[in-house]
Amino acid sequence: MRTLALLAVLVAAGAWLAIRQLPTEAQADTPPAIDPQQVQSIAVDGGRNLPRSALRAVVSTKIGDLVDTQRLERDRAAIVAELEARGYLAAKVAPASVTHARRGGAYIVFDVEPGPMFHLRSVTVTGPGQRDAGGVRLAAGDEFSQDRIALARQTLADSFARRGGKQVELLVSTDVAAAAVDVELATQ
Repeated sequence: MRTLALLAVLVAAGAWLAIRQLPTEAQADTPPAIDPQQVQSIAVDGGRNLPRSALRAVVSTKIGDLVDTQRLERDRAAIVAELEARGYLAAKVAPASVTHARRGGAYIVFDVEPGPMFHLRSVTVTGPGQRDAGGVRLAAGDEFSQDRIALARQTLADSFARRGGKQVELLVSTDVAAAAVDVELATQ
């Protein structure tokens, strides 16, 4: 009988302790405070044809970091560089917009105006390496791509070097009004 009474007291004490650990109604409705400078989300807003995943990949600020205005400016510049590399040579990216929530946390948005996609208007090979121009895989009408142009220059340089050529200089001129780029590969 004593054991049963002792067991009942222990169960009652355990239940009382468990109930004391439950949050009050006011505590249950109040989420824990978040540092007002802690990044909760990062968005890249703009046209529907934006390469969003590629743009997010160049942003060094991550969720959970603290807001750093210098880092956000570097992120903005990285977004511009990525857009330009993909042919959006007239792209504009506004400085990061940082909004703070009432209960803490920072929400970051980069507003992007990509502008038109630039295309190659002309591709020419000049100088003694004109004979090697067949290896250049660029043509008028192609979308501008820094990587493809660099590859074409390197391919021409390799071919030209096998025949004793010295160098291939890349000259690019941009016509913003026409959203066009002229590429000249000058061999020497």
